[in-house]
Amino acid sequence: MIKRVTAIFSILMLFIFTIGQSFTSIIASAQELNTTGFVDSFTIDKTTLDSAETTRIAVQFSDKSGNQMKAGDTLTLTLPSELKGYSGTIPLNNDVGANFGTCQIKTNNVVCTFSDTVEKLQNIRGNFYFQVKAINVAHGQTVTTETNLGTQLEKKTVTIIGPTDGGSGGSSPFSYKTGDIKPENTDEIQWVLNVNTSKQNVDSDIVLTDTLQEGQTLNQDSLRIGGFAAPMTPQEFQAQGYGTVTFIGDNGFKAVINKDKANGLTFVFEYKANITDSGKKLAAFYNNYTVDYKVTGEEQVSKSDSVSVKNIDQGGGAQGDLPPKGTLRIVKHIAGDETKFIPNVSFKLYTESGQQIGSTYITDGQGMVEVPNLDPGNYYVQEVSAPDYLDFDSQAKVNFTVDANAQKGVKLMIPNKVKMTSVSGTKTWNDNNATDRPSSIQVDLLQNGNVIQTKEVTAANSWNYTFA
Repeated sequence: MIKRVTAIFSILMLFIFTIGQSFTSIIASAQELNTTGFVDSFTIDKTTLDSAETTRIAVQFSDKSGNQMKAGDTLTLTLPSELKGYSGTIPLNNDVGANFGTCQIKTNNVVCTFSDTVEKLQNIRGNFYFQVKAINVAHGQTVTTETNLGTQLEKKTVTIIGPTDGGSGGSSPFSYKTGDIKPENTDEIQWVLNVNTSKQNVDSDIVLTDTLQEGQTLNQDSLRIGGFAAPMTPQEFQAQGYGTVTFIGDNGFKAVINKDKANGLTFVFEYKANITDSGKKLAAFYNNYTVDYKVTGEEQVSKSDSVSVKNIDQGGGAQGDLPPKGTLRIVKHIAGDETKFIPNVSFKLYTESGQQIGSTYITDGQGMVEVPNLDPGNYYVQEVSAPDYLDFDSQAKVNFTVDANAQKGVKLMIPNKVKMTSVSGTKTWNDNNATDRPSSIQVDLLQNGNVIQTKEVTAANSWNYTFA
């Protein structure tokens, strides 16, 4: 029989509590930047929009924290209910591909999350732009909304004009096509082909071919045919005698509508096209179609047309600077994790010959300290003190060189390991050597309420155990 015992020691709890308090000071919490003056400006390309029309919003930003940005810092911009964002992800890279973070565009907001690159450079700055769609305006209404995207900047006014009764009431074309990219899913295009819109009678089958162009592939499972009835699949369309649908590769189809079923009915072909990786770089997507038909009492017609849909325009970038020429920047962090910084670590700086420069340099709340105006030459730093929870070697030298030809300063990322400890104990029995004493017990070591190690303890080791 094995019994399980949870080992809880006041000394262990004190150790955990102490280390936990220490780590609170080295794990700098990320912050929200939208009310800190981080956004310099924003523009809205077009401020008077028709319902469903799109426009572009561009944002400029720069760090105002004195080079104290951290990995995980966020910028959240809120969109008014009348402007719907086109979803997507914008990488914030510099000219050589270094990533400063990403901006996630959602239908109701934008959330930019910054990477640890912002901790390694200074004077962080950049921009991004994205598209929005005018929505939530009733028929015949005009709505005016103001927004500063949740920042402290001056608000801008956007006017949206709702749908109106328009047109001269003339005859409808026999066929036409439309396309649209929905804000909720910018990876696909919704295409709609309308045929026999005036519900005329015909003397022959209606034959149509639809061909997608570059950057998109047909989602065959999405094709539905409606207008004359509830939307149905191609298989149902054929089974009910309306005609046939034949797919042509992965970018088109041919449909034949039987003349006996086509009289007086409108047919609507709706389907989705998936945007390919190469297609994401295109400015627009094209779709060609041909419709052959003969209206009763009229000549045979073969109509061909091409319809385009603009791609969603999103992008951005960021940049930062190394420390100025002749500047040493020391950044202290926990070994194995360059995002956990260590404040209150003291250093001394020496020339290669051993001459001390300045006094003692102490890392700030971001684990950083800078020494400016160093002459070209070889140097080294030594750590002279650190918080009690850290291991450090006061004799270790970290060498570096200030190059006379360098355009920027020197950054030293210096790690420290956290001290380790061990916990030992002995199981004491108070049972007068009872015969039902188990042959062994299991002792659990818990961290934050979770078991992290288990030891089996027996009489063979005098009921002793050690967690190291």
